[in-house]
Amino acid sequence: MDKTVIIQPESGLQYDWKAIANNPGGHHEPKYDLVAYKALYTNRIAQARACGQEPVLVSLPILDENRYFASITRGFSMQERKNLLYWLGGKIERLRNIHALYNLSLFRLASLQCVHIIDITSPMLADSDFDELLEQDGVTLSAAGEAIVNGEIMKLQAREVAA
Repeated sequence: MDKTVIIQPESGLQYDWKAIANNPGGHHEPKYDLVAYKALYTNRIAQARACGQEPVLVSLPILDENRYFASITRGFSMQERKNLLYWLGGKIERLRNIHALYNLSLFRLASLQCVHIIDITSPMLADSDFDELLEQDGVTLSAAGEAIVNGEIMKLQAREVAA
């Protein structure tokens, strides 16, 4: 059976950051909450299966929360940066935690749907050149990061050929 690799570049970090910075005490939802995020993947899994394909999920890449915070607050005033940090509970690390929550939901969904998941997160975390795997925005993969993703996909293909 042919495989369909499902890569979703978005995570739970799709917020209107400017709106949060302007109203840190307000209620703010991401573009995809966890329910919508899982539904998006569930639909893609169903579509692949309906086409006779075996779906394969790919975990989320790493995130550098400090570079990401600097990127999303570029052009913000000092007060807006403080407001966003306030909304994050005073800890930039919360960005990494949100990202990790969405990544863990992928692993759970793969288990529930009996779908293989390619873990790109672990080899990225283990890489000694961790900082070189992402672009300056802290979330976009660099060429070195993409090489890890491609390498993990090729490992899956090699296992299939050997089987």
